[in-house]
Amino acid sequence: MFQVLNGVSMGQQRKKGSDEEHLHDSAENTQSRQEPTLRLILVGRTGAGKSATGNSILGQRRFLSRLGATSVTRACTTASRRWNKWHVEVVDTPDIFSSEVPRTDPGCEERGHCYLLSAPGPHALLLVTQLGRFTAQDQQAVRQVRDMFGEAVLKWMVIVFTRKEDLAGGSLHDYVRGTENRALRELVAECGGRVCALDNRATGREQEAQAEQLLGLVEGLVREHEGAHYSNEVYELAQRLRGADPRERLRRVAGRVAARARRRPWSAWLRAGLGARPKPRWSWSRGLALLLGALLLGRSSTGASPRSLRRSNLTDRF
Repeated sequence: MFQVLNGVSMGQQRKKGSDEEHLHDSAENTQSRQEPTLRLILVGRTGAGKSATGNSILGQRRFLSRLGATSVTRACTTASRRWNKWHVEVVDTPDIFSSEVPRTDPGCEERGHCYLLSAPGPHALLLVTQLGRFTAQDQQAVRQVRDMFGEAVLKWMVIVFTRKEDLAGGSLHDYVRGTENRALRELVAECGGRVCALDNRATGREQEAQAEQLLGLVEGLVREHEGAHYSNEVYELAQRLRGADPRERLRRVAGRVAARARRRPWSAWLRAGLGARPKPRWSWSRGLALLLGALLLGRSSTGASPRSLRRSNLTDRF
């Protein structure tokens, strides 16, 4: 079954939304529909193909998408379709996962919109990246996703590679196992090996077959979590405020997102810092120059013996 429903902008927010990440049963959130709901969020760096991937899943052009170095999507948007027994809701996202997000979204309003459109919580986050181009910007996007939703969200993540045509008929799993990109291999392992590839230029039956494969993978993830979606204290707040004024609801949710950002875990700071810091280079000539300089300085200022200084410098080096 392949029926596409109307898209919804960020202003037409869906309802739902405590202290730790935990599970919620999806059976209570069918929102008076006969069919259960699958909520998906497209995440990743700008230019990776999130909007085009969303259109491939929906089978129609519902999200604005074109090739470019800057983000085309300016606000979180949602569109939906029916697939088998499921009502599938897809949330497309703008540039809220880059290092520029503190400047582009200082009040966390767009991140708050993302929460509201995906409330009471997503069944899967689709990390979109280009085949053969998992870059530092992709790694930064993953860090931002972790910071925004929490470390446990990787248990609900599927890595979606665009440019499937570049495999030239080869196996995606062989590509992942054989890649020299250590960061990508580690991320795939953290996500439980859940990967899928799409050719976003495909049409007709080929496009539908790709959507079937990806949604089947998400359906398997739902079974793995026994029907539960992801949630945290921000989603719980959105749930409690579902009857409130929309502007007040957004203000409160954005405030909670900002509070999460301020109490960013030390592990995230270390991961970001160590990942960006270059390793120090050592050479014998540099070491000898430092040793001689220390000897001369020590003799002139402290009168320490050359032997004791040499022992001290060698100990410091190791």
